[in-house]
Amino acid sequence: MRAMIDTSALIGVIPDDVISSVDDFAASYVVRAELLRGQRRWERDPAMQQRAGVRAQLVSAFDDLGTFWRPFGVAESEAYSRLAAASEAAVRSMDAFIAAHAIAAGVPLLTADRGFTRFDDLDIRYV
Repeated sequence: MRAMIDTSALIGVIPDDVISSVDDFAASYVVRAELLRGQRRWERDPAMQQRAGVRAQLVSAFDDLGTFWRPFGVAESEAYSRLAAASEAAVRSMDAFIAAHAIAAGVPLLTADRGFTRFDDLDIRYV
């Protein structure tokens, strides 16, 4: 795996190198949950129904890859605990789980979110 992908990198224009070699990338199930949360919110708003449908297609396409979504397990829990112990303020969002997942995997996090700089030991690649 070349990198893990954050939600922010999937909700915008997905970089060409990710699309052309998607099997080299992965994302946490936490990212999947964030994408679905947005989809569910849009489904309740008639003006956002089309966007909800596009989001559902995106999640489904990654679901079909089989190994794109990665479970959050023991190593990820350990990495999260280190982030949480270092800074309680840094872990008040799902971002800490996503950062911990990339740290535990030993790969960079591909993101558009500059807020990830608050996590020590996280290798960040911006889209």
